[in-house]
Amino acid sequence: MLHLVRFFLFLLVLPCYLSANPGTYEDAAKLLPEIWETKYPLPYGKLTRKDPLNQGIRQISRKKGKYWVYNFEVFMPKYERKETTPVPKQEGRNIHVFFFWNPGIIDEPHRIELGEPHEGK
Repeated sequence: MLHLVRFFLFLLVLPCYLSANPGTYEDAAKLLPEIWETKYPLPYGKLTRKDPLNQGIRQISRKKGKYWVYNFEVFMPKYERKETTPVPKQEGRNIHVFFFWNPGIIDEPHRIELGEPHEGK
């Protein structure tokens, strides 16, 4: 009986623990290309810096709940078109990417915003 009570307490505490601990910047950097691919038609060139704003991992509230916010700087090359295929050029520019992560949301736990994040969305 005591084991059953411990098990139920564990099940109650586990979601709090998971939502209280964000993933690391390395975890977010691994997820960034996958999520980028679902949101934008062209891939970014490379990840140039993790946390360029030196803000660390922030937590903000949005309509769907609390998100962990990671900031990155990525190099976005210019593309030229060869028939129907986009080909990246050497030139381009660095852009700020804000990666929002909420593991508690099942349908869409990740979001990406370019430039400055829009508070309250």
